Amino acid sequence: MYKIITKLKGGGNLRLSNFEALRLLCMLMVLNLHSFSGYSHGNGIWQALDFFRESTSICAVDCFLLISGYFGIKWKFKSLFNLVFQLFYYSVGIYLAVVGMGIVDWNIKDFMMRFACLFTDSWKFAITYVLLWFCAPPLNALSEKLSSRDLFMYIIVFFLVINFISVPRHALFTYALVYLIGRLLKKISVEKSRIPAGKAYLITTFFIFALTYFLVFKTLQITSAVRFTTWPIGFLAFDYAAPLVILQAVFLFIFFARLTFQSKFINWCAASCFAIFLIHMHPTIKNIGYYGFTRSLYDIPVFQHIIILVGLIIAVFFGSILIDQLRIFISNSCYSFTKIIINYIPCKWFQPVFYQN
Repeated sequence: MYKIITKLKGGGNLRLSNFEALRLLCMLMVLNLHSFSGYSHGNGIWQALDFFRESTSICAVDCFLLISGYFGIKWKFKSLFNLVFQLFYYSVGIYLAVVGMGIVDWNIKDFMMRFACLFTDSWKFAITYVLLWFCAPPLNALSEKLSSRDLFMYIIVFFLVINFISVPRHALFTYALVYLIGRLLKKISVEKSRIPAGKAYLITTFFIFALTYFLVFKTLQITSAVRFTTWPIGFLAFDYAAPLVILQAVFLFIFFARLTFQSKFINWCAASCFAIFLIHMHPTIKNIGYYGFTRSLYDIPVFQHIIILVGLIIAVFFGSILIDQLRIFISNSCYSFTKIIINYIPCKWFQPVFYQN
């Protein structure tokens, strides 16, 4: 992704640990979300609690997008290079690794798909985020030109179009909507508000749980994970464009925005935040890896399920961070080499973009 930084008076950069901590929490929430199979497993109180833990984490993606909007995605070559390099590195690297270990058989078509990073399902968030990166300049310009009130009205209209008019609802529209909400939060300095963000997050979580479990799942008898997140059911339940999910993300964002602390360890971990997603959601191993294993845990006793799941999430979380250290070294080396080559490019009009860090 990109670094969350603020400029120091001396000219350096300072990574804001409160927002980096939020990014890490959101990635833990994503791991929690992807371990949920409560639609077709469990019953009684344990199934209800399973839906509640899903409800606590459903705003994870929206939180990532709010952070992006709050700080604004800037057109810097290094940011784009790191983002695209991560996609290519893990897309090809993991495929070659699992082929080498004999987990899957070599297939030239699969390799070319991984080489081109052409995924529409497992890495949907990553690919759509790249598209959002290219849409960011006009979104930034719009938010800077409009007043806070006008931007809020624009967001309301955009929200209504996405939920009631746009067919089909493309994920990019939702990402752009939440990104603009992040821009609005920045304009109004939301971190200075007196909203009891922690309590508000818990309240919205409870309402999301009540709607999804008691109304949608129990009363309407929606049991398919695919139908569960499509309109109009998604508007009431687990959907990134659902009003309660957006509010939940906003409240969690405000809670962390008010924190003021610095931690080198958190900043170090956050540099590999995106890798956690790319590794456990890789299309080659998604269903035979993290998804398959967490689904199998529903066949064992509940307490054993919980203990193993917590251990797995922690292992995947920190294991991915450690694995990503090699990628960071290679990425930095490739970027330095690329920058040397760019020095010899005669087209002066675009070189300033490449020289930004």
